Formats: sequence, C-alpha cells, structure tokens
Amino acid sequence: MLATEMRQDVYNVIYAVFNKEMSTLDHEDRKLIEHMELKYRRNGLQLSSNQQLRVQSIDKRLAELEIEFTRNISTSAGHLLLSSADLHGLPADFFHGRSTASGKFIVNVKPFDINSVLRHATLERTRKQAYIAYSNRCPANIEVLQETVQLRNEKANILGYDSWAQYVLEQRMAKTPAAVFELQECLTSKLLPLAQQELAQLRAMKQAETQTAEFYEWDYSHYSNRLLQSQHNVDLDKVRQYFPCDAVVQRVMKLYSAVLSVDIVENKGELLAWHPDVQLYEVWEADHSALVGFLYLDLYERADKYPDIAVWPIRPCFERSDGSRAAPVSAMLASFPQSSNSPVLLQHNSVKSLVHAFGHVFQNLCAAGKWSHFKHPRDFAEIPAQLFTQWMWEQSTLQQIGRHYQTNEPIPLDLVKRLVAAKTHGSAIKTLQQVARGQYDLEIHSGPQDVRQHYNKLTSEIALANYGDAKVCRAATFAHLVQGYDCGYYSFVWAMVFCADMFAARFGSQEQSAEAGSDFRSEILQVRYRDPLLSIQRFLGRQPSHNAFLLSIGLPSEPST
Repeated sequence: MLATEMRQDVYNVIYAVFNKEMSTLDHEDRKLIEHMELKYRRNGLQLSSNQQLRVQSIDKRLAELEIEFTRNISTSAGHLLLSSADLHGLPADFFHGRSTASGKFIVNVKPFDINSVLRHATLERTRKQAYIAYSNRCPANIEVLQETVQLRNEKANILGYDSWAQYVLEQRMAKTPAAVFELQECLTSKLLPLAQQELAQLRAMKQAETQTAEFYEWDYSHYSNRLLQSQHNVDLDKVRQYFPCDAVVQRVMKLYSAVLSVDIVENKGELLAWHPDVQLYEVWEADHSALVGFLYLDLYERADKYPDIAVWPIRPCFERSDGSRAAPVSAMLASFPQSSNSPVLLQHNSVKSLVHAFGHVFQNLCAAGKWSHFKHPRDFAEIPAQLFTQWMWEQSTLQQIGRHYQTNEPIPLDLVKRLVAAKTHGSAIKTLQQVARGQYDLEIHSGPQDVRQHYNKLTSEIALANYGDAKVCRAATFAHLVQGYDCGYYSFVWAMVFCADMFAARFGSQEQSAEAGSDFRSEILQVRYRDPLLSIQRFLGRQPSHNAFLLSIGLPSEPST
C-alpha cells in the first residue's frame, strides 16, 4: 500500500484529470479526484526525489513502530498474586476461578481486573500496586512512541507543514490545532473550578478515615464509587447484575435496529473466521429489501488478544461496476472475561463502551456512495458513537437493556432514576481527563517533547492527577496514538459537544424516533463526501449549539447571541 501511494505515474494521471477534466465528471467523481490529488500531494509526490525517498523511509519505519507498539500491548500478559486480605472489599464473584495452590488469587493486569481492584479494594497499598502494574505494563513502548512522534514531525516538516498536528488536522473537521486548543482551553477554564470541588470531596472522604491528606490517582475510582453510593444511593455492583454481557449485546443490537430501521440476524452457518468464538451477523433493511452489511463479533478474552474494545472496518461500502452496492463488513473485538460459573456482568460504563463501539460499526455498515475511498473525518466519525451512548442515560432504554441476570426482571425504575440523577457525578474530572489526553496528543505532535514526562505533566495540570512517588508511564499504553487516532483523541470531547445537541434536539423528547433515525442515516451516516458541519446543520435544521453539552456535564448553559 505504501509503495502504491507513492507511485509518480499514478499521480501524474490523477493530476492530469484534476487539471483538465474535472468539468466532465459528476459530483462524486470530482470529489474522488480532488481527494486523491490531495492525498498523493500530501504523500510527497511533488517533492524532490531525495525528499521522496526520505518520506518513504519514514513511512516504512512508522509502519514497523505502529505494529510493535500494538503487539507490545497485546502480549503484555502480566498478573499479580494477591491474598484475600489484600483484596478485601472485592465482590465475591471476583474470586471465582482465581485461586492458586499458594492460597493467593490471580489478578490479571488487564482492564476488567484492574478496574475492579481500583474500585473496590479497601487497602490503598493494593490499589497502588494494581495501578502501577497496569500503568507500567509496556515500558518498551515509551521509546517506540518517542521515535514515532519524532518521525511524524520530521515527515510533516519535509512536506511543508509546521508539525504533524497541522498536517493531520488539515483534513479534519477542526481544520487547525488552534481551533482544538481554543475549545479545550475554554472547557478547562470552565471545568477546573468544578473539578477542584469534586476532588476536595474525595480528599475529605479519604482523610476522614485515613488521616491522610494526599489523594492519588489510585484513590480516585475507589472514593468516587463510594461517594456515588453515599450521595446518590447507587451501588454499581447492584447495577451490573442487570447487565449480563451476552444478553446486553443482543439488546443493544435491538436498540440500533429500532433507531436505524434495520434487522440484525445471526448467521449460524459454517464461518470463515479467525477463531471459533467469533460470531457473524447479517444486517438487513428492516423489510429485508436489501442487505446493509456484515458484522463479526469477537467479545471474549484469550491469550495475546488486544485487551480493549475496538472496531475495525474490514471492507468499506462501494458501488460495483454493475451499479450494485457492495455490502461493507465490520469487526468488533473486546476482551470480556469468560466464566463457566456465572455470566459476565458488565458495569454501566462498560455497557456505554459497548454501545459506543456499535456506533462505529454502523457508521461503516450504513455508509453509501460510489467510492470506498471516502470516509468521515475522525473528529466527525466519533459523533455517531457518542450520540448512541446518550441512550444509556434514558430511563426507558435502560429498562429495556438492563434485566437481572437470574430473574430477567427489568432494572427497577427507582434504581434507574438514581443512576440517571448521578449522570454528572465526577463529570468535571472525567471530562478534563479526556481534555488532557487530547491536549497531550496534539502537543507531542506539535514539537519536541519527552513523551513520558509530558503525559504526567499535562494530566497533573489539567486533570489534577497526583502520581505521588510512583514512576508511571501511562503514555506507553495510549494505543489511540498508533491506531489511526494520532492528533485525533480530542475527537471524543469535540464530538460530545455536537452529539449532545443532536440528541437533545431530535431524540430527547421522542426516544428511538423513526423519523430522527431515518434522518440520522441519510444526513450523518450515509454521506461521506460533504462538509461535516453542513451534515450536522441539515440534521438539526439549524446551527449547532454547545448548551446541551454544558448541561450534560453539570455546567450552566450560555445565553443565545
């Protein structure tokens, strides 16, 4: 692929069409040529031969580094051996299948286990041990990341850009790093006072029982969870009893089916797949008039598997030579633990992550158009995923998706109301954590930085993180930076601003509205070559506003101008 995209003869043909024949092409063909000409030019086809050789060398090395970074994460299969006393506070079902001959219990250094320990372990030393183990599980990736950002910035300079951030954002909805920095600085100034208040509450709770004034990163989940229980009477362990994984997956697909007017059917025939656990689903229009696409689900953990939820578009949509639509194919991977004793029960946050991932699936499956070459800009592509997570705060939807793993009774309305009322619990710190990571991503791609130290610096300044005496390298597992999200992590917060407005305006008072769902498909999911802001305006019927987002994170809305 790298060699094909650096072929001068191909670029010469594209440029000839771009320069002389655009008036003879239809709209989609013109957009294709414009996009391809810019792509080849951004690949360096107008550079001198020596510069082109250097760009090719950089691209080859970057591909190697990105593979190495991801492989290091996937193969970082460490674990801790902890006693029952060390794990005091963990729910009983956590201990199933973990005992060893020594009497200690295996805690895998993976998100599910570590998050459980950080949330429930009453001993600070246990939480600190788990946090450090998880943060430092891929130390070799620091050097990999350092070389990666240095090479990216060098390539951008050769191509005539000030930085990799400027190079990447040229084709994004935001257009420039300055636009993102402006949004993030605005949010930081608004949220920091509220975050300081949130942190003061947590610190006071810890100090009251330990007489320790210092509050660290490994304390946050534990005391935030306890504050949630005391202030809102929400016990997340009781909540998760209503979210058994297999059933939740089916109910989430029903949610998407209702909103997007599709029918999702499992293909139980003989599959050509990479593992026996993989399931294949066919997605049809609701009336089965046309096949929309295919979805592979691979949800459970195994050795050397990527540890988080992720979606890969295996094949994009395109139009065949006979005019028929080639159905796109997506794959969703996760690493939920498997248990033979009881179903896997998901935290509410994990259900939101699952709903988010399905948003990326259907963005690929519902696409339309002649050419596979087009895809939504990264900061626009997060909008469908973020929008669907809004349903996870709607009472009726939570009762549809949440059913007790033993009785199948819907989650009690009183518990749902308490959970929804707690939506803004800790929202300032959580949002600033996202802002800090987005800021870090852009800053390391804007000039020389020590990638390890700069991560700790920004998360401390923006998100109030306190690492104490712990030597951590969280940047070493910041996988987004090598999986197509480089200079794109800001997209999560950027998209939240738009999708909060879109949900409140079109879905907020009429959940799962067929009309709004149809408009969402036609104006947002299907169109890939239009200005994203125009798509949002057409869906809303007006200019977007950020007031719904401010309200969603506990801030007052701003007066209209």
